[in-house]
Amino acid sequence: MSTEEHAEHAEHAAEHGNKPAALLIAVMAAVLAICQQQAKRAEISVEANAVLAADTWNEYQAKSVRSAIAHDLERVAGTLDTPADPARAAERAQTIKQLREDREHYDNDTKTGKEALGTRAHAYEVVRDHSLERAHTYDNAAAALELGIVLSTASVITSARALLLFAALMGAVGLVLGVFGAVAPEMVVF
Repeated sequence: MSTEEHAEHAEHAAEHGNKPAALLIAVMAAVLAICQQQAKRAEISVEANAVLAADTWNEYQAKSVRSAIAHDLERVAGTLDTPADPARAAERAQTIKQLREDREHYDNDTKTGKEALGTRAHAYEVVRDHSLERAHTYDNAAAALELGIVLSTASVITSARALLLFAALMGAVGLVLGVFGAVAPEMVVF
């Protein structure tokens, strides 16, 4: 439902002399708008961090391939006989040294090495997973609030006090879920 539809429900309730239901609908609609906005924000974070994690893991994989190639070439070059020509022998030794340094760089560089990339990718995954939990919790809050709005509207039409009380309960559940979405979404698992 849109915000305009919720406002119409509240207006309808007020016209029929049920101001508590109108106020409840208005409050639940406001909290619903906040929860939906936060759910969308969390979904954007999920997507962004999923892309960052995937990109970082791709870079990690590329470093792994380069490291393995450098290691294999270093081993192959080390098994070859040392050339009799001193210039060629020095060139061979320099090549082996460069391959070793390249492998060390790919594996252990503090900013772009495999270990650093793996740590960074895991951090993106943690943020992604937390954002996903937030999105789910806010979506559940929104569902409870929407149900509360529908029940409040039905209570106005039927003049059933029990429906209004159940609507208030659903609104309270939605509010609590919204708070959990903000502070501890992992605590609420559906």
